Amino acid sequence: MVRKADLTVVGRDQPRLDGAARLTGRAEFTDDVRLPGMLHAKVVRSPLPRARVVNVDTSAARRLPGVRAVVTREDAPQLAVGLHQPLFDTTVNYIGQEVAAVAALDEATAAEAAALVRVEYEPLPAITDFEAALVEGAAQLHPKAPGNVAWELAEVHGDPERAFAESAFQREDVYYTNPSHNCYAEFHVAVADYTAGGRLTVWTPSQSALLFQKALAAGFGLSEGQVRMMTLHTGGGFTGRSAVRPHHFVAALLSRKAGRPVKLRAVADEEFIMCRAGGRSRYRFRSGLGADGRLKVVEADLAFDSGAYVESQMILTTLTKSYLHLLYRLEATRYRGRLVCTNNLPYYFHHGGGLAQMQFGWGQHLDALARDAGLDPVEFHLLNAVGKGHTTMSGAHFASCGLAECITKAARQAGWGRKYGRLPKYRGIGIGIGAMASGAKGVFRHDTSAAFIKIAEDGTMSLFTGLPDMGQSSHTAMAIIAAEVLGARPVDITVISGDTDVAPLDVGAFSQRGTFNTGNAVIAAASDARAQLAKVAAERFGVKIAQVVFRDRQVWPKGAPGQAIALKQLVHDTLHSREGRYVMGRGFYNSPKASGTMAYSFGAQVAEVSVDPETGVVTVERVVAAHDVGRALNPRIVEGQIDGQVFSGLSQALYEEVLMEDGQALNPSRLDYRLPRSFEMPAVEHIIVESNDPYGPFGAKEVGEGPIVCTMQAIANAVAHAIGVPVTEMPMTPSRVLRAMAERREPPAGDPPLRHLLRGRRLR
Repeated sequence: MVRKADLTVVGRDQPRLDGAARLTGRAEFTDDVRLPGMLHAKVVRSPLPRARVVNVDTSAARRLPGVRAVVTREDAPQLAVGLHQPLFDTTVNYIGQEVAAVAALDEATAAEAAALVRVEYEPLPAITDFEAALVEGAAQLHPKAPGNVAWELAEVHGDPERAFAESAFQREDVYYTNPSHNCYAEFHVAVADYTAGGRLTVWTPSQSALLFQKALAAGFGLSEGQVRMMTLHTGGGFTGRSAVRPHHFVAALLSRKAGRPVKLRAVADEEFIMCRAGGRSRYRFRSGLGADGRLKVVEADLAFDSGAYVESQMILTTLTKSYLHLLYRLEATRYRGRLVCTNNLPYYFHHGGGLAQMQFGWGQHLDALARDAGLDPVEFHLLNAVGKGHTTMSGAHFASCGLAECITKAARQAGWGRKYGRLPKYRGIGIGIGAMASGAKGVFRHDTSAAFIKIAEDGTMSLFTGLPDMGQSSHTAMAIIAAEVLGARPVDITVISGDTDVAPLDVGAFSQRGTFNTGNAVIAAASDARAQLAKVAAERFGVKIAQVVFRDRQVWPKGAPGQAIALKQLVHDTLHSREGRYVMGRGFYNSPKASGTMAYSFGAQVAEVSVDPETGVVTVERVVAAHDVGRALNPRIVEGQIDGQVFSGLSQALYEEVLMEDGQALNPSRLDYRLPRSFEMPAVEHIIVESNDPYGPFGAKEVGEGPIVCTMQAIANAVAHAIGVPVTEMPMTPSRVLRAMAERREPPAGDPPLRHLLRGRRLR
């Protein structure tokens, strides 16, 4: 393992390589794409939550001047989106579902043509409440989903009944989360060009060009090489751009029919239809605690509204199932997770991978269980937290783990010992802890990332990667890694990505795999290039290859920096040697494990809130966030990632909700969909914990989604502490806070007496 003192680039603040382009507007996004002869598309959408499509009359639309193509189910009878959804179904199952689409010379003409399409519907009974869909005798919405359960996953570890019987304290609680929207900076958009000899090229914001390529190829009966994905700058991902959506197929279908490129983009309320974010969910938890304060058993029964169709939402159950035993040493667990079909929009999940939303409830549940037993929540977490060397019930092994350090440092900096149970009325403090995988081996057949690098004669370098950058600065991180290996500086490296014809294979930027998997691939590619240069340098210096030092744009024999030559001189000499070698390095990384990930990050956050007892408004005053990143490749960006996730977690916990009525979104607008404003953000204090993971690139692990898993429960626990009762539904809007306070019989009277099991570790 490389010592921190030996690193010259890793661990130092670096500016984003794409910062100037984004700030000046030179960064190109999909909506900036203009192709010769490009048409514009509009979609005809269902106004009903469930109905049989009797007839689609497109004659008037086809006659409109400027219209170049109209498509319906007849144009793609076998084309399907995901597992259960035909592109244009004979039965519509949600408001906004695609029935037909048009392409015209401009957007206004396309919109007029779409309005001219006449659709005859036969309304059918709809179910928009997922709990009603589970009631015995409810209407069957899909033949492949008996009882309206599209997917069910159950798992048991140990002997839960025995563990509950032996528990001194037990508790059962139910929590709900509500529909949300990912609120990307960039709206949904796709440009498709199906005109080049049967080859399809698609420009679109994406977290995985590979998965898009595979899905589009399968849908249109093409080989993967016949589909070219172009992923430019992307304005946010948040787990919502990891799979193809209907608009990608529609744009490609129109392009094929019209023989011209087609752009389809969301406008106004369409953005809330095309997005596949989180739906309403129910989380039922039951847990048992021993007399010694140790958590013995956890039982979870989770039900997710997956909306009208199932694509790949099964990952929700896979993730939440494994999460039950990531944080605590347990004797037994029991899990059941179900995806429930309704006539709502097809849902997926919001930022946090479904885990942060579960943690809103589970974190409150365990906090309350600790209080029932008279335990300080911080001491409860320290007593039960996993550590380095722990192996979970499903076989995940933690080669590094800074969880206890995160808890201790966050609590100490927040002044937990002085404040918990001692704050004024309607002021509260709460803690949340979490973990997050760096990668997802087992979700796919492989979890491969590849990279290659070429070095120009002047010492500048081009790094090719298939990893997209959605704004999280992953390309800068890859440049930092390559620069450390080759003794260069990040500004010497141009990162090239976004074109599947050029970039090497990469599964994508989700499951927090970018830094870990692609970073390891970049190390391999840069090491390959370095070995080629080191061979020439060793001959020049008369030393062994292992004795050649690359550092700060120079190369010298170990122990003799006075003999240094410029890196660009070595590159020049290598090219102009008798061999004439042009330096190109290549590498790839795939976890050596059969399944599961090689590393997990851990974190803890402490939130302080105030609650207005008259209005129910919650103000988050302060958040102390500690995160175990393994090693911070770029501390400035680590802090930025933490800030962004505290914002997103706070936003979901207190504000974000798509108000639904009979399958219709009532607030499909950035004006009506509530997000925190800048002055509503708290002061965020960062604590970077470095556990130096042995498998990560230079010891690094993820920081792309781990912090948000802590934020929601920290804020929720602080609110419960402030008002003396939990708010069991997210977001914790003023009306829900007031309702919780009204249901409490007496005003908050502080916390129960605490029995400190770890007196020597009490935090001041």
